[in-house]
Amino acid sequence: MNVTKTRKLILVMLALGMVLLAACNRTQENDYNGDSEITPPAEITNETPEPTPPEPEPPVEPYEPEEVYEPVEEVSRRSGVHEPRDLGGNTLRVGGWWPGTLRFSVPLGVSEEPDPATAANYFEARMIWDNARRAEQEFNFSLEEVIIDGMEIPAVLTASVMAGDPFADIVMANGNMTLPFSMGDLIHRLDTIDLPGSDLLGPQIYSRFMAEGFGHAWAFNSSAPGTVAHTIGVNLDIINAIGAQNPVDLFNSGQWTWAAMLDIMRLATRDTTGDGNNDQWGFAGVPSELLRNFIAANDGMLVTDDLNYGLDHPNTIEAMEFVEIIFREGLWETDPAMPIDIHDWGRNFWAFQSGNSALFLCMTWNMNDGDLPFEFAVVPIPLGPSNTSGHTFLGGWRQGLVLPHGSPWSPADVLMVAEEYFAWPGIEHELLLGPALTATRNIYLTEADAQRQVNESHNMRMDMGYNIQEFMWRLPNFVYHFINQEMTVVQAVETYRGPMQEILDMFFRDN
Repeated sequence: MNVTKTRKLILVMLALGMVLLAACNRTQENDYNGDSEITPPAEITNETPEPTPPEPEPPVEPYEPEEVYEPVEEVSRRSGVHEPRDLGGNTLRVGGWWPGTLRFSVPLGVSEEPDPATAANYFEARMIWDNARRAEQEFNFSLEEVIIDGMEIPAVLTASVMAGDPFADIVMANGNMTLPFSMGDLIHRLDTIDLPGSDLLGPQIYSRFMAEGFGHAWAFNSSAPGTVAHTIGVNLDIINAIGAQNPVDLFNSGQWTWAAMLDIMRLATRDTTGDGNNDQWGFAGVPSELLRNFIAANDGMLVTDDLNYGLDHPNTIEAMEFVEIIFREGLWETDPAMPIDIHDWGRNFWAFQSGNSALFLCMTWNMNDGDLPFEFAVVPIPLGPSNTSGHTFLGGWRQGLVLPHGSPWSPADVLMVAEEYFAWPGIEHELLLGPALTATRNIYLTEADAQRQVNESHNMRMDMGYNIQEFMWRLPNFVYHFINQEMTVVQAVETYRGPMQEILDMFFRDN
């Protein structure tokens, strides 16, 4: 690694550490200055960060592998991708910040053999458990989990790889960790691994890439859908009270569009008490999340494929003009007793739980386990008029597994082992939906709602801009101008072109 590249990596890692620390320490308490006016955006180089919600992982007790393995013949081979081979009893070190990091090495929430009397889904848990033990016996290896604080992953992996001794052979990393790892040549390019018959490098039935860029793939995980898709929550109490069409019916009939959503938001926004102030709204959520997701739902972009400013793309402009209507017309939920604060993530994120908005940005983990003071449903974010891909929400490189350089394990062997764990359903591929549905069924009110939430997991548009937190912190500025009607969309796009391009240049290009 040359000196310039090393220096750049160190600066990136230091910046990342500061961001993670700040996000961790920030509370969700409201912080107001007492003014009645909207707080204008700070200077573009000093704006207070708006943290990105994490993707919470359920706690799982660590699995302690047996030291003595039974003969292969004693375990039924119900699944698997590769022909068994002897890995010499070697130990695969799995790095992460929660037990059970390597999916399906144990069933979710289980640290010992499943018990039919207590397992939420014994059939599924039994298959996962038996497959994992089969893989460990047939391939003769064991697991060791290296659990460290998530904020320490970037520094520990960087230091250990540069010292020639990575702290783990396979490591869980968020997208904003994987990006500097890839730029610093700390992890393997997955698409260059030589593994005949690989699922990840072939049909991707059980696994898929989680981070792709710079012409290569860098992180992967199970293809089993997650539960963190962004969708539209529906307050059915308000929908029924205002006599609006149910978004679920509109979705099922193919009529769930931006125009239909706007009609509902306008109909719902009103003063229900007669005091002259609106106390019911069309939509609730974090402004910048609303903006980026509607950009994705119209096949827009934040950053181009060649890593330049992309907010001037026609699809992006069209999406921003739709979002501008929502804020200009006051359809977004605010608290009349408090000044509008587009940067108050906690206040805006949880606002819908008061039951005062017809629609809201929904993620499984913001639903209070389904205990809300109103009846609700969920539908995908409606596709924009220029959408041809089916993407409905936007994110960056996703949380996934990376393979550090310097491990005594070959990348092919590590990938082979992971694929064996992931292939627990065998030919019953539909069972991959099981773990996510088990979680969502405990939250959503109907099976159809649970299915819709899970199905959206694979409809995320991946945009490199989302990986650059300094870049993303500028999106609330656009919303500020929309609310104040200070600029048109095109004017705002041109105003921030220079400063936001400079962020990209500083991050991706040597000066």
